[in-house]
Amino acid sequence: MRKIVIIGGSAAGMMAAIAAAEQDPDAEVTVVTRDRLPYRRPAIPALIAGYITGPAGAKIFSPETLGRYNIELICPAEVTNIEPKSKVISILSNGKEEKLAYDAAVIATGGHPLIPEIPGADKKGVCTFTTYEAAAEIVETAKTASCAVVVGAGFIALEIAEALMYKGLDVYFNVRSRILRKLVEPEVSEFLIHKFEQQGLRMLTGEAISEVGGKSSVEYVVHKGNKIATNLVVMGTGVKPNVALAEKCSIELGPSGAVKLDNRMQTSVVGIYAVGDCAESPDLGTGRFVYSPVGSIGASAGKIAGRNTAGANQETAGFLRAQADQILGMQIFSIGHSTTSAKEVSLKVNVHDLSPPESTGKERITKPFEVAKLLTDDNDKIVGAQLVAKKYGAQFAWQLYGAVLARENREEFLERFNSPRMKVAEALVHAIKSTVVVESVGEDKALALADTASQENTN
Repeated sequence: MRKIVIIGGSAAGMMAAIAAAEQDPDAEVTVVTRDRLPYRRPAIPALIAGYITGPAGAKIFSPETLGRYNIELICPAEVTNIEPKSKVISILSNGKEEKLAYDAAVIATGGHPLIPEIPGADKKGVCTFTTYEAAAEIVETAKTASCAVVVGAGFIALEIAEALMYKGLDVYFNVRSRILRKLVEPEVSEFLIHKFEQQGLRMLTGEAISEVGGKSSVEYVVHKGNKIATNLVVMGTGVKPNVALAEKCSIELGPSGAVKLDNRMQTSVVGIYAVGDCAESPDLGTGRFVYSPVGSIGASAGKIAGRNTAGANQETAGFLRAQADQILGMQIFSIGHSTTSAKEVSLKVNVHDLSPPESTGKERITKPFEVAKLLTDDNDKIVGAQLVAKKYGAQFAWQLYGAVLARENREEFLERFNSPRMKVAEALVHAIKSTVVVESVGEDKALALADTASQENTN
């Protein structure tokens, strides 16, 4: 009987466990995680807003589901070592050390929050949000705070800013350069900043905060020489891969500092795979391995790794990054490459404005989206797309997703996109059928993004 051990209870790890159990129903699949209960990291803003009250409300799979697949869950527990030669994993659980034999293993240890080297960043009231415990600290501090400063640039940092606004705090958002820098073009960033400011989010741009002041606890921050009184600072400045366990058993790291993989998600040690925020992943457009700590990519990689631990031989040509969120009334979609991410893989791109398609009669929509961009390579093939809308984003995003996935010619896409036959009703049908759900703060704000061709990501 095959023994498979998954190290980490994130979405990447849990998807690996389910995939392994599906591939080999007779296998013994064990998940070891430090968490009290595996939960979805994207749900942390919902914990802060109060939509859910604990990890149980953010669980990835119910105990019934894990039981149906005969997956054993050991938590909270820590894996202290992997011995590849003897194929034994050492764990520390309830103060006792145990040994687990394995035939194949998946490392899904995630990432550590990046804390900027700012004077005072170690004071009480400076929080991160990559774990439930960190989110609970934010909730507790916010009970007595009237103002918060969120430092970051990405979706989750913006979601947390919105969640704190929902709780009644005055919220400042500090970004050194521009928001969503890796996901959208500068013009889109500026548009969103303007819209967020209209909703009451106070933007501190152009320079990082230079100091966190106070005695033992946060009392103020300094931005461009100005003091801003606050008792809560949330650092959302990214993550670095947690590779301590991988390094301990001599697993090779890639140029990014994350675990180096092949296209089967296998590490340099045969029989050990890695997925999620601790590992690199191949970019679909170029095939180059990059560090892309995105939940949907981690989950997709987890499926491949899980199947391969259980006897499959599945490879991927790469993963297409597709992210969406709804923040302060704006639906935001980013698919494939931006100019920033393209530069990281030495891909030359051209940026084009995308105008809304024409519609007639009762199906006419006044300003169906606010701004949209297409990015193409030198052959005018679409390699990226971005769209911001108030209400109707999903019905257009599914078309953009398909165009990027297929690397469609821009002129051919525009001809189809602007076709009178491409009616709103037809687009809505496709949006309703979509299978990728992107969470936001609160169930009423979930967005759907079509993934009808996602199977093409693997072969």
